[in-house]
Amino acid sequence: MRAPRLSKQLFLQAIGLFSLVRVVNISVLMLAQLLTAVFIFSKMDIMPTLKNVELWLIVLATAFSVSGGYIFNAFFDEEKDLINRPQKTILERHISAKTKLAMYFICSVMALLVASYVSFRAVLFFTAYMIAMFLYSSFLKRDLWFGTLTSTLLTILPFFAITVYYNNFSWEILTHAAYLYTLISIREFIKDLYNLKGDMAQNYHTFPVVWGERRTKKLISILIACAMVVIVLLYTFFELNAMRYYFAVAVILLLVLLVLLWRLSTTRHIGLLLQFTRLIILFGIISLPLLRLNV
Repeated sequence: MRAPRLSKQLFLQAIGLFSLVRVVNISVLMLAQLLTAVFIFSKMDIMPTLKNVELWLIVLATAFSVSGGYIFNAFFDEEKDLINRPQKTILERHISAKTKLAMYFICSVMALLVASYVSFRAVLFFTAYMIAMFLYSSFLKRDLWFGTLTSTLLTILPFFAITVYYNNFSWEILTHAAYLYTLISIREFIKDLYNLKGDMAQNYHTFPVVWGERRTKKLISILIACAMVVIVLLYTFFELNAMRYYFAVAVILLLVLLVLLWRLSTTRHIGLLLQFTRLIILFGIISLPLLRLNV
């Protein structure tokens, strides 16, 4: 009897750890970094870029640092997540607080250790990044303005690790970054709508809590319009090659998102909108190879 019970406990802990570090999110982030390095930042061909060991070390350091951030953030969001995502949070409760803290320190140390094989500048970048995540989880996330703003910046900052490494800054890259930043901002505000019940219970000062759902939807609508303006700028001033087809589809998807945003209001439907926004972002990531495909 004891062995099956122990096996079940270990299995639940493994699933809880998988959920805690958000392995799927981390995998998508690593893929996004590699694709942006190959098709946007690097001036070399695909295979020489992928054979660059330092690139893989930056991606690995990012995975460790972001995983540590997710674990640390879980300490502060547990009560809120019990309301918004009860099944996920109950799974994560199979991991003790002591184990979570140990995993956080292991991830942080591994991130800096891996970064040290790239350069001292990489160590400084990931140190600053982890300090920013600590400040966000500890102090900023309940703030009306700094909460969502910091969360969005922390999501996009890993891409600047690639930018700094390649030292490749241009108006085209900044415009692509503006488009990504706008999409992530849309996702964050929709996530705030989805988490409204838990945020109110735990006294989080998010936009839906302070401004109300209708005003937050107006803000999201403005951001959708901004994303479309950035797409027009990309079409007008830069050579997109086959990537122009992604942006054509993205305009349609953003219009669908805008319509559904005002037609749907239940928590379940807002959750579907959140997944829809994530799919638009994922679609953009996997479409990056189109930048090298001439039409």
